[in-house]
Amino acid sequence: MKLLPTLLAACLLATTAQAQSVEVAPLAAPDVFSGGARDSGLGPDLWKGSSPEIARRIIPTLGARPLSPAARGLAVRLLSTGANAPDGAGDDRPLAAARARALLALGEPAAANASVERIPNLTAEPALAETAAETALLTGADDRACRIEEGITVGRGEIYWLRLRAYCQALAGQAEAAQLTLTLAQEKARDATLGRLMTALLIGAEPGAPSARDGLETALSRKLGLATPSSATAPAAIDTAGLEALLQAGPPGDLYAAALGLPLDGAARDSLFAAAGKSAAAPGRLAALQAAADRGLAGETALIALAIAQDSGKAGLTPHDRAAIVRALVRAGLVQDARAFAFEGLSAP
Repeated sequence: MKLLPTLLAACLLATTAQAQSVEVAPLAAPDVFSGGARDSGLGPDLWKGSSPEIARRIIPTLGARPLSPAARGLAVRLLSTGANAPDGAGDDRPLAAARARALLALGEPAAANASVERIPNLTAEPALAETAAETALLTGADDRACRIEEGITVGRGEIYWLRLRAYCQALAGQAEAAQLTLTLAQEKARDATLGRLMTALLIGAEPGAPSARDGLETALSRKLGLATPSSATAPAAIDTAGLEALLQAGPPGDLYAAALGLPLDGAARDSLFAAAGKSAAAPGRLAALQAAADRGLAGETALIALAIAQDSGKAGLTPHDRAAIVRALVRAGLVQDARAFAFEGLSAP
């Protein structure tokens, strides 16, 4: 029994020594792509292994040209997901600004705002600061937009910040300062619509028609009680419930079935072999698409697929290019989007 206290003491010392040897690793700071939705169905490793060069090449172009419902759905889901940035781009603020601007162009101001609102020291990058101010104004967060404007040290005399400063001064009840700032802005780049709305806010003049050309005019119109034009309603997610029936209805269903990895009987394989048609996409882009998909790079595969889709123009994707996108998305784990592209190709008039 005399050994019991000794054993207890030894155990206590061992436990203390083990506790002291445990090293607590500091949590990694969130990067510039961390902000955004967590329920998009895409995980935090969305961009793992993806090429930052490809991201810098494609993301700024998204939203500049019309996208089909399937492509738009993929673009919004991809860009609105909060995840670690492509390798080496964790502090690429211009790229973060491009991501938010693309979401704005796609008609998703709330998602754009969520993507940038928690990035620290926004004002260190002028393009990011301006984009963040725009997303704040478009989502009704005027006070946040004004805080961003107050923090600007470089380029304070640029026309965007002069106009926003005049608005913020007006909101703060500084009518004389706001009028002076507005005068400076108008001397630099006269804008009749902005002048009309700001004058209405400052002296109660007739505001006229609302305007929603940008975040500031949208905020001004809202502040004046004017009904701004409703933004285009985002197309509903594609319901692919009837896809299986379409896949079995003959060409090009067999093409998309093969791309989805579904088994084909001998007759279907023969029909697929004998089918006419060719690709319209650049061979290099198709090769890059498959290379990314073969490595399971979800973010990179999606970006290249979107680049090919928006390059197809009004004519839309050829069946062979659409099938290449479907196959690549499946291999990269983006099965939901692959099915949407296949369904769209089979159900379009």
